[in-house]
Amino acid sequence: MELIISKLSKSFHELPVLNDVSLHLVSGNIYCLMGPSGSGKTTLFRILLGLLDADSGEINGLKKKRISAVFQENRLCEAFTPAENVTMVMPPSAGNHKKAVEALGRLLPAESLNRPVSTLSGGMKRRVAIIRALSVPFDMVIMDEPFTGLDENTKQLVISYIKEACKNKLVLISTHQEEDVQLLNGIKIHL
Repeated sequence: MELIISKLSKSFHELPVLNDVSLHLVSGNIYCLMGPSGSGKTTLFRILLGLLDADSGEINGLKKKRISAVFQENRLCEAFTPAENVTMVMPPSAGNHKKAVEALGRLLPAESLNRPVSTLSGGMKRRVAIIRALSVPFDMVIMDEPFTGLDENTKQLVISYIKEACKNKLVLISTHQEEDVQLLNGIKIHL
């Protein structure tokens, strides 16, 4: 997949958030968007997801592409178990529950898999949201600060999982941590 963003701009109440952003992104890479809060990372993601319209500019390469996302909020069904949250987004198949439990078991303790998500810690919920986003067929995944609430050891596990699940895919991740770029073998983009 090739994504070409040309001179993208967006303002809110005459306050410019994105100003003539141009990027050329290709599958097989993890791009790490960095910049201070308010620099337009989430706004760019919302435009790419079709949740916001740009004021000007062009985006080429998204037509008929499948995009998955991890938002800043986890957006989980709190009364469902982690496995139910993951299987609900998977294409129908007899082995979905088993696949979901295997994926979740890599990043969560076994005792947490059959409890409602509402009983999990923030870091556990974050891992469920990441696994859910990577359990659907996708060409590109957008992750808005995916490592929030994760300790260093857990973050290392999650990064390994992301790198494995996203091979040959286009990945956009916003982060405030320089070390995340190195751990992901990412390409830094400063907004």
